[in-house]
Amino acid sequence: MMGLLTACCGLLLEAQGTSGGDIAVVVNADVPIGNLSFDDVRRLVLGDKQYWPGNLRVTLLLRAPVARERDVVLRKVCDMNEAQFRQYWIGKVFRAETASGPKIVYSNDMALSCSKEFEGPPNRWKASRAARLPAALTGYSEMAGNMHFTVILTIIVLSALPAAAAQAGTPVTLPVEVVGENGTTSSVTVEIPTPLARQVRSLWIEIHGLSYAGMVSVEINEGNWVSLNNDTVSVAEPGKSYGGIGGGFPTLKVTLPLEEGAVVGGTNIIRFRFNRTDGLASGFRVLAFNFLTSDSIKVLKPDAFSEEDPNTWTPPFRDSASLLAGQQLWQSATLTASGLQDAPRIRAHCSDCHAYDGRDLKYFGYSNASIVARSRFHGLSTLQGQQIASYIRSLPVPSPGRPWNPPYQPGPGLDAQPVANWAAGAGLSWVLDSDTATLPFVFRPKGDLARQPDIGNAPESAIVAAITPDVFRPDGNLNPREIPISLQLPDWNHWLPRVHPLDAWGPAFENSEFSELYGSTDYASSGGPRAPRASRQSLRGILASPDLSKLISSGRIIAYFEKWTNARRALLKPYVERAPVEWSPDLANKAYSTQLWQLVKAWEITQEFGLEGRGRELFGSSGESRTWFNAIPAATAPSAVNIPDGPSGMGGSALTNEYFNASWYQLQVLLNSGNHRHRDRSPVDWLYLIGGFQDLYRESRRPEPARLLVTLIKAMQSTDPR
Repeated sequence: MMGLLTACCGLLLEAQGTSGGDIAVVVNADVPIGNLSFDDVRRLVLGDKQYWPGNLRVTLLLRAPVARERDVVLRKVCDMNEAQFRQYWIGKVFRAETASGPKIVYSNDMALSCSKEFEGPPNRWKASRAARLPAALTGYSEMAGNMHFTVILTIIVLSALPAAAAQAGTPVTLPVEVVGENGTTSSVTVEIPTPLARQVRSLWIEIHGLSYAGMVSVEINEGNWVSLNNDTVSVAEPGKSYGGIGGGFPTLKVTLPLEEGAVVGGTNIIRFRFNRTDGLASGFRVLAFNFLTSDSIKVLKPDAFSEEDPNTWTPPFRDSASLLAGQQLWQSATLTASGLQDAPRIRAHCSDCHAYDGRDLKYFGYSNASIVARSRFHGLSTLQGQQIASYIRSLPVPSPGRPWNPPYQPGPGLDAQPVANWAAGAGLSWVLDSDTATLPFVFRPKGDLARQPDIGNAPESAIVAAITPDVFRPDGNLNPREIPISLQLPDWNHWLPRVHPLDAWGPAFENSEFSELYGSTDYASSGGPRAPRASRQSLRGILASPDLSKLISSGRIIAYFEKWTNARRALLKPYVERAPVEWSPDLANKAYSTQLWQLVKAWEITQEFGLEGRGRELFGSSGESRTWFNAIPAATAPSAVNIPDGPSGMGGSALTNEYFNASWYQLQVLLNSGNHRHRDRSPVDWLYLIGGFQDLYRESRRPEPARLLVTLIKAMQSTDPR
């Protein structure tokens, strides 16, 4: 019977294999349908349509991850990638909208063989048509009740959508960087056949650095420039809930509606323009884009794009004189505060706000163009910027990160990478679309999570059954580094201070213990390469000693970091703790930037001395495999210095202020939650942190029960050694 079934299916598909933009849908004759629209198929795959007419229940069978058929279904039918599709179904299950997700099969024959489990005559077939269906999926439905009658639905790719699918003569290289002075533009060209061009209704863009309204404009084919703001585009969740454009998230996905006829058949040119700086930004990056039909189907195929490979980058200059000049400029060039007209000169140099040797720009993959543009932003020439870029390219440090991937963003497989890659994070692809999508990664089946791409596809067996008391054991060790969340953490640009403590507080900082403990720099010097002075009293001097192993194993390293943090509190106390404090955006910016400066320098020191992988020298086998030895991330939260929500808060809003509070406390949990040796309120003030969830929800109205659950479990496990 199954042989006949397979043969019939194959013959029908072969007969329809050359049919333009349509495909054949072969179904059992007893299914009470005549035609499937694209919307019907999309609803089936997304679980929004769970019954055929006549109360026949639909059960989805999808090809396993990595299969081409599955990839086409997800991209063309669902407009999702694998992670998004998985998150979507996880959310449906946990909202009790369905009992389970799609079943996994490894071939079409395997799908057909499923009917062997049931009785009935699965040998009667009819062909239906689904116009312009770019799908590849396999599914079956079974009748409720005692008959166990099987109905097979098989949809196989016969052609792309549509027959004249959009092609790009030369793939567009992503990201598209638009960096430089006000008015800088970058353009891309794509080819779209006329039938497709007529269907385009919007432009979808993923943008890194779209931080305020009016910063970016888009033009298509010499049409009108459209300025991007929360009124002209729709912002996708979860970024929308955190303020959209002008809010907390560094990278946003936005959709710009287009007038009919804006896109033409043939060559189309899209121009992106950096309109103006706000005194902080010097450009943005388009990480991805596509034209959408009215059904939100992406028009351009994946092969219309290619990803830039940072490993192919070369320095603008290779000669030793240029490299030395770049190093000298990095460490001692006189800079202006911003690219605004008449911006004042500042005392800080590049190395003062960044890692002193510039390793952060190499590590997080900043391009030559972005380094040159930022150099010009701070008053240097193009040549000087190229010399700095050449110096950065020559540094002997790894480059696993990218500017848009938030440092330490959690996600599966992160611990399997070298500890040197930890700071690069798991990438934006593991910033979940919904909070509930975190749950399967908490209550996960046994085994290597990174090798279970279908974890969300069998929630009843793989998730619900895994909810056991063991997950909550106080002597357990939940690993938040491997559990993705929907909170996008700050990118490296948002780690960097807006104003250096020297320019904020002058001699008060220059002569402070806070400066001295870092390893003071000769701020009065204006020439020659400089590095922090590693005096015996400084943290740098201590870490550079031959006794580093003893310093770690004895726990004294924690005491030295605490001393440095206390020195920062002492510096800021006269400004932020006097009664009453008259908060202003300027005061808040100075105080918060001082916190950021310490965070950046803590990262610099931790990387330079290779501290992240040495936690078990102090904490033993109960310690985390990678950790920090301080509570500086939590001390970076605006609330740590009492910066209020509202106009004087970060971003000028309570929402953005609370976003940064939540983000830096989340980072603390990821980097150092106590290593099962938590004491008092250090390194995490769990009560304050848990109360912060309510503070963020009050502003965002976006509940986060799953991220809260991870925090609660980790709090219970922070004191009891395993």
